[in-house]
Order: sequence, then C-alpha cells, then structure tokens
Amino acid sequence: MNREAALGVGAGVAVMLLFSGMLVVSRFGATSDLTVYDMAGLRFGVAGMCTLPIILRTRWPRLELWKVMIIAATSGSPFALFLFGGMSYAPVAHGGIVTNGAMPVIAAGIGWVVFGARLGGWRVIGIVMIVGGVLATGWDALVNGMPGQWRGHLLFLGAAACNATFLTTVRGWGITALQSLVIVNGVNLALYVPLWLLALPSNLAATPWPEIVLQGVYQGLVAAFVASILIAHAARMLGGMRQAAIMSGAPAVAVLIAIPALGEIPSGISIVGVVVVTAGILVALGPGLLSGSASPRAGNG
Repeated sequence: MNREAALGVGAGVAVMLLFSGMLVVSRFGATSDLTVYDMAGLRFGVAGMCTLPIILRTRWPRLELWKVMIIAATSGSPFALFLFGGMSYAPVAHGGIVTNGAMPVIAAGIGWVVFGARLGGWRVIGIVMIVGGVLATGWDALVNGMPGQWRGHLLFLGAAACNATFLTTVRGWGITALQSLVIVNGVNLALYVPLWLLALPSNLAATPWPEIVLQGVYQGLVAAFVASILIAHAARMLGGMRQAAIMSGAPAVAVLIAIPALGEIPSGISIVGVVVVTAGILVALGPGLLSGSASPRAGNG
C-alpha cells in the first residue's frame, strides 16, 4: 500500500469512527435536557461558523435555487432532526441498522428512477440482505422493545432518505465535496439557526454547559465540519466504493461504543441485524471492491 492509499484508508477509518461516535453522542443528547432543535441548532451554528471563512473565499456553484435547497436540506437540519428525533425513541443499535441499512437501498432506488442507474445482480442481492436485517430489527422493536420505538424507526428512515437523496444528487449534479460543505453549512447557518433562536422550542438555558459543549463540539466541529473534509479526502484517495465499504462498519462500532458509554446492551436480534446489514452493504458494493476497479472518481463519499 502506497503512502497516498494509506492516508486515504486512515481518513476513511477516522470518518467511520467519528460517524459511529456521532450516533452515540446523538442518543446521549436526545435523551438529555436539550431539545432536538437545540441539537440541530448547535450543530449548524458551530459548523456554519467554522465554514464561514471558506464560504467567503469560495465561489458558490452555479445551481438553480431549488437544487441548492435540496442539497442544504437533505444533509442539513431536516436530516439532523430526523436522526436526533429517532434517537429520542430508539437505541443506538437500531439507529445504526435502520439509517445505514436503508440509505443504500433508497439511494439505489433514486439512482435507478431519476438518473437511470442500473441495478446489477450483486446490488440486488445486497439490497435483499439489507432489507432483511432492517425488518428483523423492526420486528424486534415491535415485539420486545420499549413502547414507541417504531416511531424512532420511522424517523431513522427519514434520515436515511435524506442522506441517500443528498449523496445521489451531489454525484448526479457534479457537486464537489467543498461545494456541498459550503452549501449545507452556509444555508443552514443563514436559515435554520435564526429560526431556532427565534421560534423553535429550546431548553438551552436549563441545560448544563458540559452537555451543550459536547453537542456543539462533536456535532458541529467534528461531525459536520471535520468529518466532511476527511470523507472527501478518503473518497478521492480510495474511491467512493471503498469508502462506502469502510463506512459499513459504523453500526457495529456504534453498538460497541454504546455499551460502556450509554449502558445499552443490544439484543440478539439487533446483533444479527448489524451483521446482516453490514454484509449486505458489502455485497451490494459488488466484486469491484476487491478487484481494484473502484475509481477515485466513484463518488464524493
């Protein structure tokens, strides 16, 4: 492995670990004194301020306003509110399985319907495995879970639909990682943060400052800013397929982190769901993952 590939792998693994940590931090925040609107406000307030110097020096892409708003929404506050809202009902294991599992399935559907992308045999098999793992998790929640966990699953599906739409459209419209960073953090800083401060339910004043700092630093600086830069670097060095393969490990890592951090012990079905969904994502990527055919231009991550 040459130095460039090693750096790409390092960045890819770092993103996977940071995303896994985000699931755990989101669950902690969603069950704390903060409202989900506070969590999203802290995320995009901090991320927006970090991105502001880049915004002032970067030429915005020439896109129709509706395309800008789709990109800003599907990786911005609606995505965050779906994810945080889901975490207020369901544990980290379910969030990782449903969100990460449903995302490639929905992305494949959007790519097929909107952009005419073909679904090969490997992808179909992988999708069937993913759907099986997600359905098993949903069944476990209905039969054995706490009342209302199904609401969290529906919200996780909303987060997955947002992220799948974001990834599919930025590739289809040729948006670079830097441009998407500017659009997402810039638009949400300008639109969502003032709306949150002026009109949305907030419990910021009654929340201990360590909880506020944790959400602001991790959600805003780490997840929405640093991880976005790292994933662009990893995708450029490794190709989108290999980066997606590394990211498939996020649900399992998040479950492991949640055990000591939150005291959440996954059920047997949840463990099976993590394994099946992870395997399904790898199968859906196809044999090109190992044959070296994944081009560095395969995607932005």
